[in-house]
Amino acid sequence: MNSIDAFLLRVLGPLLALTTVVTAATPPAREIPPALGPYVHPKARDFAGARTFKSTDRVVGAYYFYWYDVDTKEHIVNDDGSDALTDHPAAMDDFAYTSIRWHKQQLTDMMAAGIDVLLPVFWGAPSERDPRAGLHWSFAGLPPLVQARAELVREGKRPPRIGLFYDTSTLQWNSWHEHIDLTTDFGKRWFYATVRDFFSLIPPRDWAMIEGHPLVLLYAAAFAKNYDQGFIDYTKEQFAQDFAGRVPYLVRQNSWHILADNTCAWGGALGLQNPGVADLGPGYDHSAVPGRTPLVVPREGGKFYERNWLKFLRQPSHLVMLETWNEFHEGTDICDSREYGRRYIELTRQYVDRFKRGWKPPAANGGAP
Repeated sequence: MNSIDAFLLRVLGPLLALTTVVTAATPPAREIPPALGPYVHPKARDFAGARTFKSTDRVVGAYYFYWYDVDTKEHIVNDDGSDALTDHPAAMDDFAYTSIRWHKQQLTDMMAAGIDVLLPVFWGAPSERDPRAGLHWSFAGLPPLVQARAELVREGKRPPRIGLFYDTSTLQWNSWHEHIDLTTDFGKRWFYATVRDFFSLIPPRDWAMIEGHPLVLLYAAAFAKNYDQGFIDYTKEQFAQDFAGRVPYLVRQNSWHILADNTCAWGGALGLQNPGVADLGPGYDHSAVPGRTPLVVPREGGKFYERNWLKFLRQPSHLVMLETWNEFHEGTDICDSREYGRRYIELTRQYVDRFKRGWKPPAANGGAP
């Protein structure tokens, strides 16, 4: 057993055993398992070292795709053996969600880019808790990320804090083949369990929080069979019960017709979006993704990214999300890559520093700086 196997077993082993007992007793398609991780029902001491952003702070976040595994070729090679990636990491060594070293390098590079918050793109629905299938990457990748962050903190560094990007495609596409109706009791419990399991795997001291509320961003509403405000109210109430009275800072994607704490939009890699939480990126190219109609938004050597930063800085919001840190399939990566090196890390730092000091560029017809 290697060190990461031992780490996962120590943190998750007892809870996986409990899940096995529950799912053996009832059909897995209808049973919502108990919380997976050890950080549910935290005590005051568990928040020692925790920090929160103010609602007036200027905060930069990035979507973090951690589903890759160089050993199994998961999300690296297509079923037909072709390359699944449009862009590629600078090195393939330890390019895996189970690698503490890989996560640590990503966190270190995010610090260099000036990023405050990372949001793992999470597919950890209750359906993916089947112990017979092994630990799903959504769950297995979080303890090594937490360990990597802890090592950096011990070294005196200030790595990004961790929030949740809830990939709501699991409401329709999951191993139970359930299309989730969020107006039902089962649907509300399903939705909340995904949020609960994520934060149960992240120590409270590592949470990204706004005014003390852990940050949660939602993907599109289209994957839900049906919904109303009730699933949001239920999530906030249950989270407070399970996590020491804390209530999430919940950001709806603009396709959700619900009340939330803020609004975001997906698609910033195609051009700036800013319905409240801004979203921007370097361009887009999903040429390596099978079955998709070609769509390419050229990077223009970084000029596209810069134009969208300048547009944002003319009318900034307090929170901006970068789309993405490392989605290599769709070519929206700003991390260190084979194709672009550290160019986008350096560009990001340049514009983050301007954002943080409140710099405002001249009007568009006045010429870029």
